[in-house]
Amino acid sequence: MSKFIFKIFIFIVPLIAVLATLEYIARLTPNSYRYKDEYICNYHDSINTLILGSSHTFYGVNPEYLENGSFNLANVSQDLKFDLFLLEKYIDKCKNLKTVIVPISYFTLYETPLDRGEEKFRVKFYEHYMGYNDSLLYCFEKLELFDISILQEKIKNFVNYSCNNSYDLGYNSSGWATGYKESKIDSNVEKDAIKTIARHTPSEEYVNVNIEYLNKIATLCYKNNVRLFFITTPTLPSYYKNIDNNRWSYTTSVINNICLKYNASYYNYLKDDRFENSDFFDVDHLCRQGTEKFSKILKEEIFE
Repeated sequence: MSKFIFKIFIFIVPLIAVLATLEYIARLTPNSYRYKDEYICNYHDSINTLILGSSHTFYGVNPEYLENGSFNLANVSQDLKFDLFLLEKYIDKCKNLKTVIVPISYFTLYETPLDRGEEKFRVKFYEHYMGYNDSLLYCFEKLELFDISILQEKIKNFVNYSCNNSYDLGYNSSGWATGYKESKIDSNVEKDAIKTIARHTPSEEYVNVNIEYLNKIATLCYKNNVRLFFITTPTLPSYYKNIDNNRWSYTTSVINNICLKYNASYYNYLKDDRFENSDFFDVDHLCRQGTEKFSKILKEEIFE
């Protein structure tokens, strides 16, 4: 029996060592969450504008074309709960903060909270790299090892970055996502739009919760004398022509009421006809060309 236990021990110890090494490498790999937290900790006095939100602003608003001191704090699938968490965490650090931008998408009021949805694996990134500590994840779900595909991508990035310091990690120095370089719009655009809208039309279970987060964000900005701008990023006609107009009307009415209550502003570019197919990566995200155009529009219409 003792020999059997010894053999198991000999097998398990190296395996644990390998897994621990992989977990360490995964957490050591540069990523947008750690980068954004460290940037604000190091340069908080230079920041006057924070851009919150999900992929629509992560890919769609490049601070390099806005005022100096603008920083993109968005991330893929970042919901209002995490927008609020980040704003509460950093607003006191950023003594010169004057402006906060929050995106309002078709799904904003209706989306399932990140920690309860299909992409809850992203919650651990806020825990590991941004100090979030109110997770609904189980202990094993918090491990980078838990998601093999993401672990593989991180190890690949670690190797590439270690071998080449100029390797593109997917974001620039101002926090903007660099991945959507060129348009992918093709003849399947109508079908793609229908699929995307179906994904963006969950139940109404969390509407009141999301409205509460919006009010808390607006209250925080109002009390700290920070200008709050809600924006809706551009989409293709194939997208906005197929959305549920009742839902969208309700969303815009909620936002307009919050603006009146907290002296905020709302800029709706959903159907902006200044954008062409070549400006879009897909039906509801801008590519690099479109992001430059949109960011310059924001500077002209919001900051000047």
